[in-house]
Amino acid sequence: MTQAEAFAGRVRRLVRNRQGTEAQVWLEAGFLYLRADGHARFARGEGADLLQGFALLRDGVELAFVDGSRLWLRHRLGRLEKRWGYFS
Repeated sequence: MTQAEAFAGRVRRLVRNRQGTEAQVWLEAGFLYLRADGHARFARGEGADLLQGFALLRDGVELAFVDGSRLWLRHRLGRLEKRWGYFS
């Protein structure tokens, strides 16, 4: 099982701000806070040490893990959609 698959099983909710510069990924026991704008770029909270990088996309969030796997989270038709895999 990849880190993306394991992390996807713990994700409960995704919340983004209107400007698209901040996101909170709510997990079973806490949350992961992501921020990317002109002044700061960081990830804090539960699971931040597993991330190699992240991207705040127009319609969701992409998380890149240390083992090379990636997880995409987005809302589609009112439901949280989770996809993972290895991509370069």
